[in-house]
This record gives sequence, structure tokens and C-alpha cells, in this order.
Amino acid sequence: MIKVEFKELVGNDRRQFFRVAPSVEEPILLKTQAGMFPLIEISGGGCRLPIAAQAPIQESAEQLLAFPGRSKPITVNVRSVIVDEKSIGVEFVGLDEEMREIICGYVRTRELELVRRFRTRAMTAS
Repeated sequence: MIKVEFKELVGNDRRQFFRVAPSVEEPILLKTQAGMFPLIEISGGGCRLPIAAQAPIQESAEQLLAFPGRSKPITVNVRSVIVDEKSIGVEFVGLDEEMREIICGYVRTRELELVRRFRTRAMTAS
């Protein structure tokens, strides 16, 4: 049996939205009052930031989310929901459907990119 580890495509783990790891070459950045942080994961419901972002994130304060290839960042309100030794998870609060669709569109595109990359690797390995 072959075991394949594919951490970049995280799945939904009983969550409402699928989540993915953004590209390292083209990160998604969350600008908070504490600074600008690359995301570890993103979904239509929230995101995860590295522990360096653990400086206080104002509850429901407007933050900017900058996507690669998009000229203008989108504004999101966030609330911290999970903090562990490596990261902080935040939930998007009161996100309108247009903004959620931008985020979910990115997630779908990134999922396809990761699946294509995985298939290419699998084909060249055989």
C-alpha cells in the first residue's frame, strides 16, 4: 500500500468550508493593527496565521486581506477563535456574500492547482 501525504490540500474536517494552504510563492497577506502576516490556511469561514501574529488582534476590527493577482485588498472583520503553540485561527465575522465568494473562488482555484500538481507528480513518479 502506498501512503500519500498531501498537506497543502487540507479538506473540510467537518467544517462548513473547504480550506487550503496558500502558495508560498504567492502568499495571501492579512494586514492587522499588529502588522502584515502570511496566511497558513484560508477558507470561506476564516483563516490561520503563524504564531508571530499572536499580537492582539482586535475582535471584529476591520482587517485587510491581500490576494495575489488582485489589485485591491478586501476588508474583513475577524475574531480570534483558536490559539495554539504554532498558530492563531480567526473567523470571518459578518462577511457579505460578495467578499465570501472572492475567498471561496480563491480556494476553488487553489484546490484545482494543487490537484493538478499532485497528479503531475504522481504521473512522473510511476
